Amino acid sequence: MLFLRKGGRYAFALILLGVLSVATWGCSVWLRIHDNPVIPDSSALPQTSNPSGEKNITNILLLGLDQFGNERARADTIMVMSINEDTGNVSLISIPRDARVEVPGRGQDKLNHVMSYKGGISQMKSTVEGLLGVPLQHYVFTNFNGFASLVDILGGVEVDVQRRMVHLSANYPINLRAGRQRLSGDQALQYVRYRGDAEGDFARMRRQQEFLKLVSAELLRPRTLLKLPRLLEEAATHLRTDLPLQQLLAFSRRAAKLNLSEVVTVTLPGKSINVNSVSYVQLDEAVLQETVRRYLLWEEESISQTSSQ
Repeated sequence: MLFLRKGGRYAFALILLGVLSVATWGCSVWLRIHDNPVIPDSSALPQTSNPSGEKNITNILLLGLDQFGNERARADTIMVMSINEDTGNVSLISIPRDARVEVPGRGQDKLNHVMSYKGGISQMKSTVEGLLGVPLQHYVFTNFNGFASLVDILGGVEVDVQRRMVHLSANYPINLRAGRQRLSGDQALQYVRYRGDAEGDFARMRRQQEFLKLVSAELLRPRTLLKLPRLLEEAATHLRTDLPLQQLLAFSRRAAKLNLSEVVTVTLPGKSINVNSVSYVQLDEAVLQETVRRYLLWEEESISQTSSQ
């Protein structure tokens, strides 16, 4: 009995040591991805309102940066994920990278340029807040190297490539055949960057939304658990967020229960314009405001709930 008690204590001690080691390692990863941005001058920031203050809504800015190595970053992929904590509903809003927007303290410019300015992620966040008129509580961003490495660690992602995709470029060549196939990290990067369709960037944004759902589904597979250490180490290298650890863990638990088919995806439309020989996308203001109302403020749900009572 004495041996069993000692053995039990030793086993418990080993388990406790293991749990503490995992927790310590997990905290070390979070410390490496956690970002503390420089807050810009508040006098230059747009004033955002929160008319949905009675609702528990979290809006997160998601960015994919057109950056390799230490070169200046521009935002190639710009999305806002909105989570209605009261209902569990989630939306994913894509904003054209060439959208002409008001940049606090700088005037009109392309949205994807903002990340390369001195204010970096802080100025990018405040610019998108000004565009949408709602607060963004948090952000997550990664670069192309991180994206490709993540897909490779997952063992690729199966995608139905709608058409032959070819783009001859010395820097970013694209060459994909049509059909269902498992894309490697480099091929996935080609897939989400291609914009040679008739709809250009708008078709690309829809592919990015679709691919994000496919990657999320792959991450939630039980077999991915064995790859978690490598995935977290890769995240520590290439991903940055201002989400507090507790909220990041809560977000991960919520994501594990999320029905991806029920996530609402919206691509903000617009028309091409030319200003001083520079091409921009002028967003459709009516669609923008309706999208904000329904999928960032979640007012449509209130209307439906009221009418059903």
